[in-house]
Amino acid sequence: MKHLFLVCLIFSFCLVFAVDKNIWTQADSLMKRKDFKAAFKLSESIIEKDPEDVFGWQLRLNSSSQLADTKGKWPKECVSSALKYAEIHKQEEVSSLTTAIWCLNHENQYSKMVELIPKVIPYARAKVGDGNYALLINVLAVAYDRLNDQKNARSILMQGLRDLSGTSAALHTGYNLGDLFRDETMSLEERENWHKLFSENLFKDKKDHPLIPSIAWNTSLLTDLYVSKKKYQDAFEVVSLLYPEMDTQLLGHWKFLRDQLYIKYLGLKFKTKRLKIPPRKTLKMVFLVIPKTRLKGDLPSQVAKFQNLDSDLNPKDVSDLLLSFEYFRDSFEDLSDGIHWDHEVLQTNSEIQNTNCIDDRFRFVMQPSIGSIVPQLTEDQLNTIKAADGVIVVWAGTRQPDGVLITNGGGTEWNYGTETDPEVRLTILSDSNKKNASGNHANHPIFIYHELFHVLEWAYHQSKFPKDNHPYQRRKVWPYDYQGETEWDFYSETFQKRMKKEDNLNRVYWQGRKEGFYGILVKEQGKSK
Repeated sequence: MKHLFLVCLIFSFCLVFAVDKNIWTQADSLMKRKDFKAAFKLSESIIEKDPEDVFGWQLRLNSSSQLADTKGKWPKECVSSALKYAEIHKQEEVSSLTTAIWCLNHENQYSKMVELIPKVIPYARAKVGDGNYALLINVLAVAYDRLNDQKNARSILMQGLRDLSGTSAALHTGYNLGDLFRDETMSLEERENWHKLFSENLFKDKKDHPLIPSIAWNTSLLTDLYVSKKKYQDAFEVVSLLYPEMDTQLLGHWKFLRDQLYIKYLGLKFKTKRLKIPPRKTLKMVFLVIPKTRLKGDLPSQVAKFQNLDSDLNPKDVSDLLLSFEYFRDSFEDLSDGIHWDHEVLQTNSEIQNTNCIDDRFRFVMQPSIGSIVPQLTEDQLNTIKAADGVIVVWAGTRQPDGVLITNGGGTEWNYGTETDPEVRLTILSDSNKKNASGNHANHPIFIYHELFHVLEWAYHQSKFPKDNHPYQRRKVWPYDYQGETEWDFYSETFQKRMKKEDNLNRVYWQGRKEGFYGILVKEQGKSK
């Protein structure tokens, strides 16, 4: 990208200046041979004789700009040459300052870059052409982003993208800017404006598409905003900007985000197109909200060196997880041909006082000890859980020390509140100290699929699909008839090509079960020996 930018800005030499023909020929030859250091020396000799020589400064700018990406003194030489050339040759001011911005970028001089915007942006497109204008917009948007000014970064990107909308040059405005659209403070109105602009710049035939990260994040979070307002048809229309037509482009960018968008699309398609079909089975999930982690006593030795891991649950963590569950619920009902999950939220004022800790090499797994909930759950709360198929423990997790990865989530089966007459429940432990748009597994609809699948692997252990831990991560072990490549692909294909064929998922329930799927697995494997 950067070489295209600089090459396009090299000005052709012309004889309008009072330049000795031999010097002009020598300069032209050095530049064509790409001997830029020799050309720079020649420019210095010209300027030494006449400090205001226009040709000398043009040659100095041309040669130093070509050397700027080698760092050292060259970015500074480029910038000083550009400023001087702009001063003495006004006709090339915009081109010169555009080159100055690029050379400032080589040294991360972001504040100085954006200071030049008023002198450049209103005129640059006509002067440097659409391609260079697009790259200029991009590099300035990145500069604002590095200055932690996401609002102005999006503003200048929108200006450039509007100017170039529908042209192939528009693509070049979008390099490395996807994170601007993960900003959860963006208003609904701003996201809607971006959605309209992005819809004009999809370029569906382009597999390698620099705007895709920005389009995808805006699409994903705008969809969430509509769903949170129960505007499901609007949400479906938004996510349909990308799905199903642009799955290839999303796969080429980031599989995590692709899976998120695909599940949203499938869930919303079901909700808006098939909701009138009665479910063939209804299950119930309880969200048990434990808002505080207050660890008591000595921590396990593996984490004792970390001070104060206590944490508090943000209400948004709960709403994010419920939103993920909604996408899971509707997409699962579609995938399973009619198994529906109702849900209920049990809000407590309790705290987790102890965790189970495992040192898992690259991370710690710290999951809540259910017996350490204080105050203990009431009888009514326990009865609500006992009447459900599953429970998701939404807890604050533990604080994450710098440079330390602690996973607080997981999936299993547990006999909540039924010690005297045990009944198992699908049990999911949330990892709720992660943000929805962070790229973390926990607040992604696939989180619930992930934990559910761990249990259904036990339930369908006789089916022929790989059972080693997290097989979705190892594409080479997938069965021959699987076509996809992501975590969602592995789950959906296993549901459709293995589990549904075995019994149409009829064994998927927990209410009243006295024996868990893992216990059944152990018993059946014992009989087969």
